Order: sequence, then structure tokens, then C-alpha cells
Amino acid sequence: MARPRAVVLLSGGLDSTTTAAAAKADGFDVYALSVDYGQRHQVELERAAAVAAALGVAEHRTVKLDLRAIGGSALTADVAVPKDRSADDMGHGVPVTYVPARNTILLGLALGYAETVGAFDIFIGANVLDYSVHGDTRVWLRTREWARLMPIREAHALPPREYETIAVDPASLRLGWFPVTARARHWTATRRAFEVRLDRGQTVTVSEDHSLFTLDPDTAAVVPVRGDSITPGMPLVVPYDLSIAADAWAADLAELNISELPAACATRFARPSIVRDGDFVTNRLRKTQLPVRFPVDDEFLYVVGLWLAEGGKEPASRRPVLSFSVGGIPGAAERLTAYFARYGVNVRPSPANRFDFQVASSVFATLFWHLGLFGTAKAGRKRFPTFFWRLSQRQRRLVVAGLWDGDGSRVFKGRTVLAQKSHALIDDLYHVLLLDGIFPNVKRGPNAQKLLYLGRSRDFARFVELYPLAHPDKRADYAAAAARTARDKATGLWKCSGLWRAVAAAALPAGGKTAVYNRGGKYDPGVRAQRAAFADVPALAALVRSPLAFCQVAAVRELPPVEHMYDLSVAGAETFVADGVLAHNSGYPDCRPEFLAAFEGMANLATKAGTEGAGRFRVHAPLLKLTKAEIIREGVRLGVDYAGTLSCYDPDAAGRACGRCDSCQLRRKGFAEAGVPDPTAYQP
Repeated sequence: MARPRAVVLLSGGLDSTTTAAAAKADGFDVYALSVDYGQRHQVELERAAAVAAALGVAEHRTVKLDLRAIGGSALTADVAVPKDRSADDMGHGVPVTYVPARNTILLGLALGYAETVGAFDIFIGANVLDYSVHGDTRVWLRTREWARLMPIREAHALPPREYETIAVDPASLRLGWFPVTARARHWTATRRAFEVRLDRGQTVTVSEDHSLFTLDPDTAAVVPVRGDSITPGMPLVVPYDLSIAADAWAADLAELNISELPAACATRFARPSIVRDGDFVTNRLRKTQLPVRFPVDDEFLYVVGLWLAEGGKEPASRRPVLSFSVGGIPGAAERLTAYFARYGVNVRPSPANRFDFQVASSVFATLFWHLGLFGTAKAGRKRFPTFFWRLSQRQRRLVVAGLWDGDGSRVFKGRTVLAQKSHALIDDLYHVLLLDGIFPNVKRGPNAQKLLYLGRSRDFARFVELYPLAHPDKRADYAAAAARTARDKATGLWKCSGLWRAVAAAALPAGGKTAVYNRGGKYDPGVRAQRAAFADVPALAALVRSPLAFCQVAAVRELPPVEHMYDLSVAGAETFVADGVLAHNSGYPDCRPEFLAAFEGMANLATKAGTEGAGRFRVHAPLLKLTKAEIIREGVRLGVDYAGTLSCYDPDAAGRACGRCDSCQLRRKGFAEAGVPDPTAYQP
């Protein structure tokens, strides 16, 4: 039986050579295609011919197509090849060695060649660095119908459709919703993983080659920094105001469908008491009747908040009573009584003390359990209800108001604090407040508590304006704190030489620079400068207007290997917000899986062979998510002789690699990490 044919794009480099060997090992007759597109050095094509002969390909063709007429790349125009760049620089944006539309053109040629020789499989040695975060990392995602904060693992598992995430355009520093073009899961068991904790409590776990963002000390520009280069004391970029994205939650959730409540109850009780009665859910006595289309009104949401603060039941509890300890909250008992009276349920004070009140209702107890509201503060298992991220932002404020009336402190030493052993409540609350432009501080507290603080006068003002607290003393405290005049250092710009150079270079009126230095705190011991002081410095305008803060790395902890980590590709931004921290996603745009999938689809729509049903074209990129070390190990396993390959962007006339361009550095690092001797001839 004849072996299937495959066209392999062969440049003579490490990646394409390994790809050709992999195609051959997969049982294909390899038809190698090289392209003379006007690249700097012909030695690359000579190496491709030698590799093709060594691999014993069925046929090797070279097509001439001069892309120098287009230019736009250090490989096809009179543009210097970047050398001696750091790993962080290499991970920043699209490099100048990117040849405009090269892979699109090369794959187009390979597709034509494939039609000619009767092949339906095309191999390309595309390879991008992985940028990966832990599966529990939470990201923002929205469609036309919903918007949620969810673990990236769950985002990856969603069905194909159009999604957007909150991201920042690294050029303009504009924050908003950007299209998600791919959701990826990477095998990372061989990579190092790091948990990074910041001074305001944000924590994110990244792989060694994933980049977060920092401030370049020399230029005051926002730039990526790899996970394995992050150290305590350095600043990382954190969005502190997501209010521009909050319009995704403008519409109120009017009702909940609780028709499944009887069936859920049947799985919980041997003798279930909850039944469906027409358009109502009730118990066998038919005393309390809840509409199947249960109204999510403001009073219900405030009661849920009070429950999270001052209620609680063990998840396994079957006692049909909800206990609220709200006697110390002005007006709370009266609001509870009025709300449950709508459904014929009495709220009874405890005979033991003046603080506790009981709601004896099997229907409401089952509803609260079904909505994920069972859990105790002592066990740290309280959660916001399952429908929380379906609410509008206005509705979430009502839940938070009930919670804060119960658990939030009054102002002490300029701060208010909400303390919880239920860390999930604090984590969600942090993100809710960010959507209103409130920038909390989260700390670890005693007795396994997590503490959320508000301390900026602007945050107090926003909180009093937007959150309908019923506790009069707390409202008065927060209003007084909002009127306080204080310098806001939490969102200040990170002090660095680049910041002061920008001021020195600015054309400001006489005395203007001195005023910026003084207002900005150049000579103060703190690490952050007052943001407003730089409003008139043109080079810093985008940074000053941006909703980006700089939080100091408090600790970096290496974790045991993580089997899989996750990533988003984001169009127009190459970033996404991960657990409140700005994360990076970049690389060559025509090496991404979404590009290759799109080309494959086009190939089957735009060719005679594809449209006539002779077969289906497939684009293979077997190295796409491998590190250089993994590629080299695979090539060694396949018997590849890497001495004949050349990866360099700028070899000399003798064909020796420069050893300093990005490609050479990645190649050298790959051989070192693979534990394989590097056979490359480098220039002295």
C-alpha cells in the first residue's frame, strides 16, 4: 500500500528539520519545499538541501519568491537584526525579525505544491513560547449573553464561540474588552512554576516562561517580565480600576428558575418535603409558596448579604431553620421580618439572646442550600451564591451591602476592614470592588483569616456613593473618611530613573520640573510617586491616564510541577487580566494555533481538491507548544543530525552562526536544557 504524501516546509533550521523527521516517522512520504524569499543569507537554502538529502525525502523543491520588494523585516530589508536581547525582551511583542505574512505565503505555496503532488497533509515547524497560568487562575470572560469571572480551566472547557476578556492594549495602555482568539492548555510538567504574591494581596501562579508586566526602570515603559525573572521587591502591573468594563453587567437579573428545587431536594432527603404545585414550589403543608420564577428583588439580595455575614449552616445540615445573628445591626431584624412575611414565614427572636433570629421554613432552607449558600464562617466555607456573577453590578452591590453591614468594621486608623475565614468571599469581593473603581488591599490575618481593607479617601467616597449600606454609623464613618485629604500612593507611579528622565526631558514652564519632583515625591523614601504630579509630562501621559497600578512583589515561591497550565490568546492586546494581575500573551502572530486552524479551513474552501471532496487538507504543527529543549530531545530520538542545521538570523559568509540573535540564543539555551552537546559552529 502506498504511503500517504505530505508537504513539509523546510528551511534548514532546527525546527523545520525536526518537523520533517517527525512527518517521516509518522509514515508519510515527505515532499520538502524550501522558499528563496530574499532572506539575508543563501546558506540557509544550502542547509535545507543538505537536510533534505540526509532525511531521504521523496522530493525537494525550491521556489523563488522575492519578499524584499515588500520588506518590513530585519530578514528582508536593511534593518539590523537584534542581538544580545534578554529573555524578557524576546518575549515582548512581535520582533522585527517577523516577516510580514511569511507563513501565510509559505503555506499558500505548500498548499499549491500539495495539490500538485496529491498530498493532503502539510507540515510546518511553527513554534511559539508557552505563556501559561495555573488552571485555578480566574479570568474575565463574556459573550453577548453573559459575563463572568471564572477559573481559566473552565474557560478553556467552554464550547467554541466568540468570547471576550478584559485586557490592556500595551501600546496605548487602554483597558477594555478584547476578543479571545484561542484558549490553550499546555503540558507543563517539565516546567518550573512560581506562585507570585504582591504587597496588596494579589496572588498568581505562572510557569517559568509566562510573562507578567513590570516597569522598565530606564524608560518607565510597561514591559513583560518572565516568571523565572520575577524577584521580591520589583513592581508588577495591576489594573486598579475596571469600571470601564462594568457595562457588561448593566442588566438586572429579574428572576431565578427554581423548578428543579423539588428534584434537588429528593437527592438530599430520604423523605423529601419540597414539591411542585403549579407555578409554585412549596412543602407538603402548602404553607410557604415560592414562585417557580423566583423574583430576585433588592430585599432578597440584601438578605443574602446578611446571611453571608451573620448566618450559616453546615452543608450537610438537614434542619429546616435559617439562623441570622443580626440583632446588632440597626434595622436588620425589621428588614428580615418584612421580607419573609411576604411568603407567610415568621421570623422569631431567639429566647437565649437579643442577637439571634430564626426563620423556620423548609422551603427557604432548601432554597438557600440549592443556591450554594450553606457553609459556616468557622469552617471557612461560605461562598457568594451560584447566581452571583449573573447579577448586574448594581445588584451585587446590594449583596455586598448586607455583607458589609454585618461584617465590615467602622473606620479605625484611617481604614475599614472585612475579615473572613471564607477566603472565597474576600477574593470575589476584591473583584466586585475593582469593577467600581475601588482598589482594596488584601492581607493575611490571624486565625486563618483573610482581611480586605479600604483606606483611600477615593475608595470611601465611591463605596458610600454606590453601596446602599443600612448601618448609619458605618455610613457616617465612611463619609467622613471620604472627605479626608490625603496623597494617594497606592496607585502612584513606580519611582525609577526613567520616570525622572521623562520629567527632565519635558518642556515645562519655569519651576515646573521642580514642582513635579516635589509633588511626585522624588526625594521621599517611598517606592511610589504621586500620579497626578506627572499630568503635564507628555512622555508619561498614557501611563498617568491608565488604570494601572504598580504593586511590589512580596514573595515568590517555587511550586511542585504542575501537569497542565492554561493560556488565552487575545487579539489587539496580547494581554489578559489573570487573578487581578496583568499577564502577557505574545509571539509571532502567524505561529499561533488559531492562525493555523484558520488557514486549514481556508485550504478546504479555496482549492479544487478541497471543494471536490477528494480529501481534506490538514495543517500539522507538531512542535507548536514544545520548548526548544523538548524539540531537540525529540529530534535526537528521531535520529536528526543537528550539525547540518542552521537557525541563525545573521550568519557570516562561512555559514557560522552569530550566537547572539534571538534564534541563536534560544537554540543555545535549548541544547543546554536538553543536556545535548550543541554541534553548531558559532562565530568567534
